[in-house]
Amino acid sequence: MSQGNEFENKVVIITGAGGGIGGATARLFAAEGAVTVLVDRDQGPLTEVADEIGGHAHPLDLRDESAIDGFVEQVVAEHGRIDALINIAGVFVGSEGSVEESSRRTWDLSLDVNLRATSHLTARALPHLVAVGNGAVVTTSSTQARAADVGWSSYGIAKAGVEALTRYVATQYGPQGVRCNCVAPGVTATPRALERFPEDRARSVRANTPLRRFGQPEELAEAYLFLASQRASFITGQVIPVDGGMMVHLPS
Repeated sequence: MSQGNEFENKVVIITGAGGGIGGATARLFAAEGAVTVLVDRDQGPLTEVADEIGGHAHPLDLRDESAIDGFVEQVVAEHGRIDALINIAGVFVGSEGSVEESSRRTWDLSLDVNLRATSHLTARALPHLVAVGNGAVVTTSSTQARAADVGWSSYGIAKAGVEALTRYVATQYGPQGVRCNCVAPGVTATPRALERFPEDRARSVRANTPLRRFGQPEELAEAYLFLASQRASFITGQVIPVDGGMMVHLPS
């Protein structure tokens, strides 16, 4: 879904850019002419995507708040502005049992990466998004934020926090021209996601998804592009499920 020349020379930060959804999103923004500033903890995949699209790679541990502060300062020093922030980076810590069984380490890791890092990076970028007059933030939630599942406690709760963060940023910064929305992916066919779904479970998930398939990273990328664009200029504070209809019906 081309946005014309809207993103030409616009500075767009994309976290998780070394992953399946983040990489697809980086490619799409680059194809639309954006200056892509790419963040990921894994330098190898990050560099590969950056080299492919001519983006600017920044290996970064998003749990390090001082590193985030320095990163934002560097982006503004090098590029002069920030037009959009696309928060995709996240971590799924694996099956953790019940709330009672989840370890402190699991909770800390999930909250640090999925919620605190998104919150801190957004907070540091906001003054610069305000400065451009029509800045956009897009965050990433999950179907697990709205439908509880065994073994996903800390992940789902952290993602629910991201949805709340989205609404607060939209409310507080809308008067200054900044929009903030959230994409809630369903199961998406990335290598990491597919590792968590043996064929019997994958078959069950597809059977309980109205479109009867997993999403593709490129389909998620279109949602991030749209929400960051002026085609979504009157949309803010919203969570947009991109899940093939998974959340609209009771499992059979």
